[in-house]
Amino acid sequence: MDRRFTILFCALALVVSVFVSTKPAAAQDQTYYTYVSEFAVPRTGWNACTSQESSDNAIYQGLVADGTLVDWGSFEVRVHQLDGYTHGDWMTATSRANLLKALEKLWTTATNPCYAAATKHQDLFLATIAHGGKTVSNATGYLRVGFYQAKPGESEAVRDLLLKKLKPMLDSELAGGTLLAYNLDTEDIHTVAPGSYNVALLFPDGAAIDKFYSDLDAAEKSDPTVLQALDALTIEKEHHDGLTRVTAFQHK
Repeated sequence: MDRRFTILFCALALVVSVFVSTKPAAAQDQTYYTYVSEFAVPRTGWNACTSQESSDNAIYQGLVADGTLVDWGSFEVRVHQLDGYTHGDWMTATSRANLLKALEKLWTTATNPCYAAATKHQDLFLATIAHGGKTVSNATGYLRVGFYQAKPGESEAVRDLLLKKLKPMLDSELAGGTLLAYNLDTEDIHTVAPGSYNVALLFPDGAAIDKFYSDLDAAEKSDPTVLQALDALTIEKEHHDGLTRVTAFQHK
């Protein structure tokens, strides 16, 4: 998240937390796991990716229908980086077993033209410490993800801050329709140093993003202690963001 976004985001989280009761980190209602795949595909292969996504949707829908998955989505990157990715997808389940069951089902399409054309690829297997979503199918939107790295020895403190101060605000935005879904994640299978966290926010459209910023602007003058805590607990130079266009999304 950019600096202004982070300041306002944390300020509003503090305000909302005063009015919404929270549960301690150890008392979460449900465990979730999320699998993310990202690909760097040349522009000449983008049409093949669009076709493949449409083909895979039926598989994903079946996995939601039989209870294997909680949600899934496909996306195209809208803010590209020099050496970054262009396309990807994710899926969320309530157990590692269900997530791996879904992965093996989708593995049958792993050699399709879109994936074969990719010049780079990575996967993430995440422990989702908090998740919320509306029941929806055939949805689209925009996904904004902020990546944070806890300082050595501060991973649990960052987790507690996200759950106690940020989650109530996201639940409120979800209830009001500004968000379609959100995830607070850390890695279950580590591909970077332990202590990394993702804040993933799925908006239905650009107007919802503006609404979110409007809410944040209204809280700009609130107590800045949450931001101060986040700054104290994380490594600033490790922070970065992503913005993608979600081309398909379903939540049970």
